[in-house]
Amino acid sequence: MNLIQVTQQSFWIDPHKGVAFKTALLKGVAPQTQAAMPDVMGELQRILDKDNIHYIDELKERWDNFCQKVQFFGVWKKLLKPPVGMDKVEQALGILHVLPSLFPSSSAPPKKLGHASEALVHVLEENEDPNDYLRKRPLSCPVLILSSSNCLLAVGDVPITTLPKDKVTEGVLYLMAYYYGLHLTYPRCVATLLSVIQTEVLLDTIHDRDLTPSFKKSMADWKAFVGK
Repeated sequence: MNLIQVTQQSFWIDPHKGVAFKTALLKGVAPQTQAAMPDVMGELQRILDKDNIHYIDELKERWDNFCQKVQFFGVWKKLLKPPVGMDKVEQALGILHVLPSLFPSSSAPPKKLGHASEALVHVLEENEDPNDYLRKRPLSCPVLILSSSNCLLAVGDVPITTLPKDKVTEGVLYLMAYYYGLHLTYPRCVATLLSVIQTEVLLDTIHDRDLTPSFKKSMADWKAFVGK
């Protein structure tokens, strides 16, 4: 079993102040999902739709619908196999792995990163230490790290919190929330994908001058598929 130890400081979002700040964590104890996660989601709501008390529930529903369509899109593109006999975690990892290929960016990931999906999620190998992985990781963007027992959310080399293993897909919403809350720039290798999630799931439009050719092409392919 991979033991995730949180021994550094974490970023914490105050939904009332709307700013990012640091708070110390108890040594060796990861904060619980219900403690850390709602605050960053509350900050996302404050930024995007502060007067909508149902925003987070609606966001999760849009994300579920998006993932269901992505499942079919991936099969149609022959990048995913039909999820027959797969459990929830296997299906989730399959979707997260192919997302950057379904909505590709023009920039390749850093060589040390490997596949572009590693910008989103990393599955720990047996006896692999998550803290060592974070220190060696070539990107500092938010990431989900899946162990045999749970899922860790980290920003840079800083572990933030854990969530249940079967919530790994939903964890992408929390990654997006940290991008917004901490004003982070999307990594080039997944910029198209995260921009698609921004517009299709978060419903946050992108200015015309910021639309890249890869984003336009991906959206055209996506709209053509979902319109079938």
